[in-house]
Amino acid sequence: MIQLRRDLRFFNMVLYDMTKSIVLCADDYGQAPAITDGILALLQKKRLSAVSCLVNSLFWQNAASALMRTSSSFDIGLHFNLTEGKPLSLVWQSYYGESFSPLSTQLRRSWLRQMNKEIVIAEFEAQLDAFQAATGQLPHFIDGHQHVHQFAVIRDAIFSVYDKRLRAQGVYLRLANPVCRSIKDFKQFIINLTGGFVFKGKLERLAIPHNASFSGSYSFAGPYRAHFQAFLEEVGDRGLIMCHPALKTETTTDLIATARFEEYSYLASDQFLEDCSVKGVKIGQFLP
Repeated sequence: MIQLRRDLRFFNMVLYDMTKSIVLCADDYGQAPAITDGILALLQKKRLSAVSCLVNSLFWQNAASALMRTSSSFDIGLHFNLTEGKPLSLVWQSYYGESFSPLSTQLRRSWLRQMNKEIVIAEFEAQLDAFQAATGQLPHFIDGHQHVHQFAVIRDAIFSVYDKRLRAQGVYLRLANPVCRSIKDFKQFIINLTGGFVFKGKLERLAIPHNASFSGSYSFAGPYRAHFQAFLEEVGDRGLIMCHPALKTETTTDLIATARFEEYSYLASDQFLEDCSVKGVKIGQFLP
């Protein structure tokens, strides 16, 4: 029995020496007060290592001020948005309208190459400017709300602005290429098909820093702890897990509000710390 305990202790030592360092990124910061407050609470508890900011929201200015007062160390990114709310650039407004079209429309436009690259550039620059004006800095990374940054045409606009404004600063781009664990992982398959595969190849060819692996995509149904345990298992060293936490709110039209609160509750719990320990995962900022 004593020898068995020694063997188990040795096994645990070896396991913990094989720690994976990953980024845990909360999306949609600034979209709504419940989301902002939930993410800020998790930052105070040091449960996150990155925050992705949605800057075309009415709540962005106050959210940015609160974020910059936070003393924790974490990456701050731009959550480039083309599917919710209002555009910031006059060029986009005059060409496509004063409100963004839903995801299905933007996906169809990009897939059929009906989206104007120069207009996307103008909107991306406007959102970059809004981020910089509110935070006093360029973002540490760029990603996309509903992964629009990986869509055809849109990704080329991102790369154009990246070379002009972001490459010299070492800004990294989020690669969303989730693992498809089974034939039921339809959402993960679509993310890869609509840009994940192509985006990965272009990031490598253009020598742009990006996360080595990606996880966090799920149906927003079922117990979140079970989903997150699978994320921890499949993500690799220097990978990234996205999440969408928020405090509970009764006044919202957000279709995933219940899932957001479940994510928040789990990430704030001791269970989260235990699961990271068991899987040998350390939460940290991006490592190029």
